[in-house]
Amino acid sequence: MAQGSVVQVTHSGTSRWRRRTGEYASLTAALEAAGDGDVLSISPGTYRENLVVGRAVTLRGPEGSARGSVRIAPVDGVALTVRASAVVQDLHVEGQDSAAPALLIEDGTPELTDVRVATRSAVGIEVRGGARPTVRRCTVDNPAGVGLSVLDGAGGVFEECEVVAAGQSGVAVRGGARPRLDRCRVHHASGAGFSLTGEGSSLEAVGCEVYEIRGAGVQVSGRATGSLTDCRVHRTTADGVNLDTDAVLTLADCEIHDVPENAIDLRSRSVLTLTRSTVRRFGRNGLSVWDPGTRVDANQCELHESTGDYPAVWVSDGATAVLDSCRVREVPDALFVLDRGSRVDVVDSDLSQVRSTAVSVSDGAIVQLDDCRIREAATGAWFRDHGSGGTLANCTIDGAATGVIVTKGADPTVERTTVSGPTEAGFYVSAEGRGTFTGCRVTGSGGYGFHIIDGCRTTLTRCRTERCARGGYEFSEAGPVVEDCTSDESATTALGSPGAPA
Repeated sequence: MAQGSVVQVTHSGTSRWRRRTGEYASLTAALEAAGDGDVLSISPGTYRENLVVGRAVTLRGPEGSARGSVRIAPVDGVALTVRASAVVQDLHVEGQDSAAPALLIEDGTPELTDVRVATRSAVGIEVRGGARPTVRRCTVDNPAGVGLSVLDGAGGVFEECEVVAAGQSGVAVRGGARPRLDRCRVHHASGAGFSLTGEGSSLEAVGCEVYEIRGAGVQVSGRATGSLTDCRVHRTTADGVNLDTDAVLTLADCEIHDVPENAIDLRSRSVLTLTRSTVRRFGRNGLSVWDPGTRVDANQCELHESTGDYPAVWVSDGATAVLDSCRVREVPDALFVLDRGSRVDVVDSDLSQVRSTAVSVSDGAIVQLDDCRIREAATGAWFRDHGSGGTLANCTIDGAATGVIVTKGADPTVERTTVSGPTEAGFYVSAEGRGTFTGCRVTGSGGYGFHIIDGCRTTLTRCRTERCARGGYEFSEAGPVVEDCTSDESATTALGSPGAPA
């Protein structure tokens, strides 16, 4: 203890034999003398003691003193251990033990307010066991280890807290722990900003910010679950959000931006629900979804301003995704779906300002687009090869070089879809591509409306072309089947096809 420092204990008991106040030369002695409800007022100084709070006392620095005037700084071990429903206020905690936390909360429902942990310990603040603390306006600076660790079934509420530096994860949740973070900030951490792992482990975060992370912003794995609402994740060196091995995460009203890798990456049966959230300025994929059983449900979300050369949404290896009322813009490619078993459903969504292909379907994947709008893309939708298909229904494609391409045995169904102003063709089918086109329309094409070559066995029913510069329908060989199709031109070419358009 610092020379000349005094700890004053104000006793709350009513028994006559207890003194009303007492002064002690060390914090350890004061804690031994104190009982439940007593208040320990600590005078400024540095206390080289390993403190253990085992009763429901109040431990606080002196009123009106400068922040950090009371330092708990032993040479090794845990600086402060809380094992009761105590109140701890206005303390500065330091630790130097690479094998122990600086501040350990093991039991009870303590309240910690305005505590600063500046340390080089294994963990800045560790909460475990049956502890359920309420921690307000506390700060952790631990460049040697984890900032905040909650484990072994513990919980607690953390309000307006900040991890200003961590040599490992900023916040680590494991072993079935279930904390809640409210308006907290985590930055300058390594490994991950939030790290959740293990079955039963869960984190609820509201109004939080994760940034300047050497690693992933949020990492969820091993059957852990999380819920982030109104949170921001940005300026990471790895993925913004990473889910692996049966992880489950809900993001609502969140923003993920300025990420050099994938904004959100899911693998191994992980499930993401994404609502009213924005993903922007990502270097690889905005959404990257892999493996059978992995699923994304996105509703009213925006993905835009890619900084790399990758598709905004990538779904492969049997994964599935749903995009409902979403907007994807200013990207190299909007949606790539690959591999048999992979499927994406897109409803009432906008894909625009796409430098290459808005929707690409290959290797046996399936896509379903309903009531969608594609604008300013080199290719609206490209069904690339055998087994690849799906449905486009009630969609519009404006300002593309080519509206829909079908090649190499792909066989989509396109219904009531309009392609306006393509510079080359509205619909182009080649190389054994198939496709069924019903009630479709092409207007203002710089080339053909429907251009079908190589004798592809394509079916056109009740389609119409208008103002196509090179012709409404061009079939270079027999093969297409045409029924009740029309054009505003006086002459069309439909070689070997019954019911040629008129």
